[in-house]
Amino acid sequence: MYSFFKNIYKILIPKSWQFKIEPFIRKIVYYIIYKGGNTTCLICSAKSKKFIPISFYNSDDKICPNCGALSRSRALGEYIRKNFKNQSQKILDFSPHRSLNNFFKSIFENYISSDFENQFYAQKSYDITKINEADQRFDLIICFHVLEHILEDKKAIKELNRVLKNDGHLLIQVPLKKGKTYQDNSIISKEGRLKAFGQEDHVRIYGEDSLPLILNENGFSAKPIDIVREYNSEEKKIYGFSKNEVIYVCRKATST
Repeated sequence: MYSFFKNIYKILIPKSWQFKIEPFIRKIVYYIIYKGGNTTCLICSAKSKKFIPISFYNSDDKICPNCGALSRSRALGEYIRKNFKNQSQKILDFSPHRSLNNFFKSIFENYISSDFENQFYAQKSYDITKINEADQRFDLIICFHVLEHILEDKKAIKELNRVLKNDGHLLIQVPLKKGKTYQDNSIISKEGRLKAFGQEDHVRIYGEDSLPLILNENGFSAKPIDIVREYNSEEKKIYGFSKNEVIYVCRKATST
C-alpha cells in the first residue's frame, strides 16, 4: 500500500514540489491508513499500526508513517535526548533527515544542520572538508551516513576535529563490513558503485577494523557502541529499532 501511494505521488507531483509537500502527504496517509496501534515513534510520538518496511539498496529499515523517521533516526534521537541534556550546547548535524532536524531544533537552542548538496532540509550548506566555522566551535557533532559519500574523508575528519571543542563529542555512523575498508577510486559509475559499495552514491564501504584506525590517525579516539543494546526485543519492536544500531562515539585524542 505504501509503495502504491509513493509511486502515485512521484508520478502526479512535480519533483520540485515533492520535498515541500511531503510532510502533508505523510499526514494524510498516516491518518487514513496507519494511525493507532502499538508502535511508537520516539521522534514525533505518533502511534501507528506498524512501521513501514522499505527495501532500497538492500536495506531492511522501517520508517515512521507519520514523520518518515528511519530506525537509525529514532535510535539516534533517543540516544542524544538521554545523553546530551544541556539544551544550550552547540550542535552541528550533517545532512539530517527532516524529522531529526525538526526534533533537535525543538529541544536544543543552538542546533545547526548542514547539507552541502541541498538534498536534505538544513539551515546551512557547509563543505565538510572545509567547514566555515571557527576552531573549537561545537560541543557535539553528528555525522550519520555522510563519510561514505566523501572522497576526501580524512580531510573531512580533520575538519570535524578542528571545529569540535576539546571536551566535545563526535557521533559517527557509516555502513560497515567485516575486516578492512574497501575503496576503489576508479569506480565512478552509479552502477559500479552500487555493486561495489552498496549504494550508487557511495565511494567506499568502511571495514570494522579500519574505521577506528582512520579516526585515530586524524585526531580522535573512537568507541563503537550499540545504542539500542539496552532495549529488549519487545521494546525494539514497539520503537521500530533494527537489531542493532552501532555508532562510533569519538573524543579528541589527548595528543591533540
